[in-house]
Amino acid sequence: MKAHLIRSTATPAAEAPPAGLFAFYWHFVKQAKGWFALMFVTCLATALLDTLMPLMLGQLVNLMGAGDRQAALAAKWPLLVAMAAALLIGRPLVVYADMWIRHSAILPGVTTLVRWQSYWHVARQSWTFFQNDFAGRLANRVMQTANALRESVMGVIRGVWYIAILGISAFGLLVANDWRLAARLVLWAAGYL
Repeated sequence: MKAHLIRSTATPAAEAPPAGLFAFYWHFVKQAKGWFALMFVTCLATALLDTLMPLMLGQLVNLMGAGDRQAALAAKWPLLVAMAAALLIGRPLVVYADMWIRHSAILPGVTTLVRWQSYWHVARQSWTFFQNDFAGRLANRVMQTANALRESVMGVIRGVWYIAILGISAFGLLVANDWRLAARLVLWAAGYL
């Protein structure tokens, strides 16, 4: 996919954007939903790879604590290669893909799309609409709405989604090892909320 596939100067709909908060968000997000879905995927992959890091470290500690390190390393070399590939190739590629999606598609495309369509909505207003408000305040709203909408959607994807995946993965790993560790995580999460 190329960044110019977000038609940032697409002709806006004749009607005004919806009045409700979620409907307003969806009005703009649905026009670039493929890019936001890709951002979901890259954020998921980043969170899963970050969850694997402590496991990989634990495997390395176990290998170094083995009585016969040479035999343990010889037996586990495929695991070591997979861990190195995940950390040195996989994670940088996923982070790069996430950054490319954000900086090449979403930041310029969605911001311009929201501004363009908001501008055309404001430009179709009557003369009295502009006499009842300050022009600078209207222009500021058009300019700032795009940034606020884009950043809040990206914040939910990058923050809430990432933390949810990382938390669920950590909970699963703790349950697999000892349910008492998982219970402490649940208590901590409840206290934090």
